[in-house]
Amino acid sequence: MSDRADHHQPSLCDARLAAYDALIVWQRGGTRTVVEALPRLSGADAGLARDLAQGVLRHRRLYDHLADRFLDRRHAQPEPLRLVLAIGAHQLFACDRIPVHAAVERAVAILHQRGQPRLVGVANAVLRRLSELRLEERRGPGPGGRLQPADLPADPAIRFSLPDALLDDLAPVLGERGVRLRRLAALELPPPLCLRQRPEAVVDDHPAILRRDGPWTWWADPIAALNGPVASGAAVVQDRAQGAALERLGPIAGQAVLDCCAAPGGKSMWLYDHGAQVTACDIHPDKCRALRASLPEAIAVSCRDGRDAWSKPAFDGVLVDAPCSNSGVMARRVEARWRYDDDHLASLATLQQALLRAAASAVRPGGWLAYCTCSICPQENGLRVRTLPGWQVEHEWLTWPDAWQGGGYIAVLRRAGRQARAVASRQQRAIRA
Repeated sequence: MSDRADHHQPSLCDARLAAYDALIVWQRGGTRTVVEALPRLSGADAGLARDLAQGVLRHRRLYDHLADRFLDRRHAQPEPLRLVLAIGAHQLFACDRIPVHAAVERAVAILHQRGQPRLVGVANAVLRRLSELRLEERRGPGPGGRLQPADLPADPAIRFSLPDALLDDLAPVLGERGVRLRRLAALELPPPLCLRQRPEAVVDDHPAILRRDGPWTWWADPIAALNGPVASGAAVVQDRAQGAALERLGPIAGQAVLDCCAAPGGKSMWLYDHGAQVTACDIHPDKCRALRASLPEAIAVSCRDGRDAWSKPAFDGVLVDAPCSNSGVMARRVEARWRYDDDHLASLATLQQALLRAAASAVRPGGWLAYCTCSICPQENGLRVRTLPGWQVEHEWLTWPDAWQGGGYIAVLRRAGRQARAVASRQQRAIRA
């Protein structure tokens, strides 16, 4: 929900136009994220453009459903019209400080500016009808908080703008209806930026801090956080759920630990701060250079493909933070929901399995293998780790996203009894030889 004031028309028109253009570029496959397609704007303009572009992607199915009430559904509507209606709807139902007349008029102005004058009348009429659905007082978070319950779609996939396939895959972990709706609502509300205070460091009080919990702080102003404790080295950006998952590893001081999908480095830093001897790996040279620049010298950085088996087990523990659907952090990674399809999931499954097999080859006898994702879907988590031959799950943990953190999963595995003895026996024979 935006908290930005509507100050002066030309600048905000530019922000709306920038959001529209970025969404067009993203839809055509020009960028991986919609933010990458935004031009450089300053101050509130940049914030509004980002809010509009990401907000439309986050709530698109809901906005299209609302607009359909006032459109002729016998005919397919042009995408420029649908996109402008979604931008207007986001301002009406999610941007509380933008006046209704400005939300309508300046969304319609995009069509003039992009050479679509024949669509102006329809857009103006539909947005004015949508504005009549807007509640004067907000009753809850997100766009649904500005709508009467009767105006919300019954289908939760449309109400929370999720792919049907994702909703089907989440069914085993959604719970009863009341819990289910709360959990689905959490998938569209991004939590504030979270920092982890480093050992022996101090994060001073600041007006932008919303909450403290031990070494964790949540910030209303990301720029203040990044320019303050992050820039000084007192804290690192890390989601509380990821930190809580890593705590499940138990004591790791003195252990040699491999982080085999290390970028952008938050997990490696956590392992280092808890006393491990860390090797951070990533397949991309540019990411490895960024890791080397940001991590302490004591952390070894290696550019290698995590799918490549190790010639010998060299680590007491190996952490696999596998690429996944990002279903647990879709509120932040808004594009992820629109990549959730059979082809993408099949590709991820192949990669996840290859990473697990290779990571297992690096674990010494008696060591541990941890598998984690930013997903909340069973087939990427518990079902995935149970396909690794010779290993058994020691414990596992799923976090559902909420107002303060994303969602994710971690499992800690050990070799099954006979397998562990067989590996140890082979190693002893190799040593004697």
